[in-house]
Amino acid sequence: MWEIVEHALLDTLKMLPFLFVLYVLIELLETNSKARSRTIRLLNGRYGVAMASAVGVVPQCGFSVMASDLYLRNYIRVGTLIAVFVATSDEALPLLLANPETFVDGWIVVAVKIVYACILGYAINIFDKRQLDIPADDSHESHQGCCHHEMDDSKKGGVWAFFKHPVIHTVKITVYLIVINIVFGALMHLYEQQIAQFMAQARYLQPVVCSLVGLIPNCASSVVITQLYSSGIITMGAMISGLVTNSGIALTVLFRKTTKIKEALLITVAMYVAGVVIGLLWTLII
Repeated sequence: MWEIVEHALLDTLKMLPFLFVLYVLIELLETNSKARSRTIRLLNGRYGVAMASAVGVVPQCGFSVMASDLYLRNYIRVGTLIAVFVATSDEALPLLLANPETFVDGWIVVAVKIVYACILGYAINIFDKRQLDIPADDSHESHQGCCHHEMDDSKKGGVWAFFKHPVIHTVKITVYLIVINIVFGALMHLYEQQIAQFMAQARYLQPVVCSLVGLIPNCASSVVITQLYSSGIITMGAMISGLVTNSGIALTVLFRKTTKIKEALLITVAMYVAGVVIGLLWTLII
């Protein structure tokens, strides 16, 4: 048992520096109001959905949360929101890229999610004819960042105020990783043959199940899906399904703040169907 824990700790600690640097860079993007205002204008331009997909693929759930907030403020269209959701990689991309064995797969996932997000976003926006509101360049609005922390760029803080969230986020995902690596390590050690046989027989059901897992509004769901793939338990098509439906905690924010529950449910169903479809197509074709 100790050997399983030791491997889980070592595998996780190797990713720690990479994760921290990444979250520091993300904090820089989230705390700049002028950049955020310009981004909203760009998101509603001709190439808005493409930009939403590119922004969404940045590995964290802060942008999907921000997109939910922008949608509820009537700043962006529903297709643009779904493009961000579909492209969102949350914790999956750092984990895939930090592992030499899944490095190439990580970039394949990025490409698939961006292209798929663009197709869905542009198609859905054709039917969204709402009149949008656009914020002024000098507006200072508080908004939610990833993991429910409040952000307001009109309030300046010291060094710790800036590094606080990257440190907390890095620690949280590290704990998730250690626990999940231990759990899956133990499962694979005890039931490797049985799990492999079941997953091989349920190959075409994997996208259906993983799409549901991806909808769980928690940063850990993308970690679970990625680790299942890295451990050889699920197929790449199933992983893509789960990562397409995964948008971090953005759905929680959407349901908590919206007054149109049916609209939020439709968005959730659209995400699930999109995940199952791309996963099944990948499994059948590739």
